[in-house]
This record gives sequence, C-alpha cells and structure tokens, in this order.
Amino acid sequence: MDKAVEKKKKWTEEEERILSDIVLSFTIEGKTQREAFEKAAHTIGRTPGACSFRWNNKLKSNFNTDEDTNVLKQPTLADCISFLEMFETDEGLFAEKIRLKEEQAELKKKLHNAEETFLELKKRHKALLFQIDTLDTSLHS
Repeated sequence: MDKAVEKKKKWTEEEERILSDIVLSFTIEGKTQREAFEKAAHTIGRTPGACSFRWNNKLKSNFNTDEDTNVLKQPTLADCISFLEMFETDEGLFAEKIRLKEEQAELKKKLHNAEETFLELKKRHKALLFQIDTLDTSLHS
C-alpha cells in the first residue's frame, strides 16, 4: 500500500477534547474557526484541515451551537433532559461521576507536577542569572 494513501492514526479522546476546547474558547472570544483549527493543529500535531474535518463531522454535533454564527447557545430544558437520558440508570450517572472524579484527580496530579517543574525551572533560571552576573562582574573587574 502506498504510504501517501495510508490511513492516518485514529483520533484519541484527548486530541478530541483539546480540539473541542480550543474551538469553543476561540468561538467564545469571537475568533474564527480557522484560527482555532490552526492553533489546535499546532497543539496536537495534525493539519488544520484534519482538525476542521473532525470538528465539523464528529465533534460539533456534541455542542449546542447556533448554525449561523457558531456561537454557543444556552442549553434548553430539553437539552438537559436529553443529556440526562443518556444515563438510563442511577448507576450510569454514578459511573460517570466516578469517571469524572478520576479524570479530575489525574488532571490535578498533572497540574501539581507542572507547577513543581515550573518552580524548579524558575530556581535554575535565577541561579543561571546569578552566575552570569558573577561572571560579568569578574570579567569587568
């Protein structure tokens, strides 16, 4: 099979979440979808065209947007009921709650690790600046 025609890798849930987050935030800020697709493409390592295709053919329908303006609309009572009907039982809601809590815990861990890394890099940056000042002072003495 020709490599140029090979099927691209499947979209992950994380890539879809990132794409959705970017498109929705750009829309809310009044930016264009084209800008959002370019940002998402850069962020997740896909082409803007692939991001546009995925958004328009799979993800967009998951969100309540005005077809003319692509602006998010307030959910209606019918939208809320429809969402809740996806979970046929209390067990379904309970399982979703557990999944969301686990996802939240994982995101908190990632945030904590990122903050620790940031603080360490900040310390190293400060130490390097001190070394540069010390070296510069000794060279000019």
